[in-house]
Amino acid sequence: MTVASQAPAQVSTQVPAQGRAARLVGRAPAGVRPCLELLRLDRPVGAWLLVVPGWIALGAIAGPRDGGLLGLLLLVYGVLSRGAACGLNDVLDARFDAQVPRTAGRPVASGRLAAGRALVLCVVVGAAAPLVMGFWSVEAVVWAAAGAPLAAVYPYMKRVTHWPHVWLGITINWTLPLVYGLLTGGLGLGGGVLYGALICWAVGTDVIYACQDREADVRAGVRSAAVLLGRRSRVLVGGVYAGCVVLLAWFGVVAGLGPLYWPGLCVVAGQLGWQVWRADPADVGACGRAFGTNPLCGLLILVAVLAGRIGTLG
Repeated sequence: MTVASQAPAQVSTQVPAQGRAARLVGRAPAGVRPCLELLRLDRPVGAWLLVVPGWIALGAIAGPRDGGLLGLLLLVYGVLSRGAACGLNDVLDARFDAQVPRTAGRPVASGRLAAGRALVLCVVVGAAAPLVMGFWSVEAVVWAAAGAPLAAVYPYMKRVTHWPHVWLGITINWTLPLVYGLLTGGLGLGGGVLYGALICWAVGTDVIYACQDREADVRAGVRSAAVLLGRRSRVLVGGVYAGCVVLLAWFGVVAGLGPLYWPGLCVVAGQLGWQVWRADPADVGACGRAFGTNPLCGLLILVAVLAGRIGTLG
């Protein structure tokens, strides 16, 4: 039985996208809409989570008149590369997605978009993403393209390990080493500590996200920490979020951030703590709402870093 023939009874179970982006995609012509959904243009949270590490890096090391163009290019690069990665993930995981209520309505899993056409779209968009960085430099294209293999491998990780979240953390934060590489030549201690902090953050957010699909993933044979740990997933999320806060504090010391950084870090810690408290692994809706606050968390980290640099910019 084909995926397309399985899907009609399951499409209506997908959680609909909400918000302005979803409404805009919903108004697109019917023939174009599956392509836009494949690239997740109706669900921009993931794109923000890919772009914001680069912006945090800019906030940490860029001068007051530097980085405006780079920040804009990172936004375009992030939207395109995230769309291509999600589309590839959908093509490779169509058989699994069709068995999970939350993902059964995705374009490939539901049969609304042929896998071959989706793959071509992913290749074109994925190739365009690093080329956008050519407006900055050839070196930027190389750095951006270096992240593509990480994204391409990710869909396979959930087949071989319960810890695909770690790989995702390394991948989704790639814009941070990209910025450090372009502006300073390498991560250094400060960049490495900040990268580690954001990897911890991403692992926690992705485990919360995976908790939404735990029961369906067990039936489909998909691996994740949520599948492995069940209700104990909250302990893991609390641990990696605590690691994120500790590493952010270490970064503040290494980077010589000013006193305004520390109240901001306390707010970040409070927001992460709220997520741990709210994201009951047994409550799918609560996990979805907790995950949805992570764009705010990323903004809080960015604001804290910028506040910490007040008085140090010259």
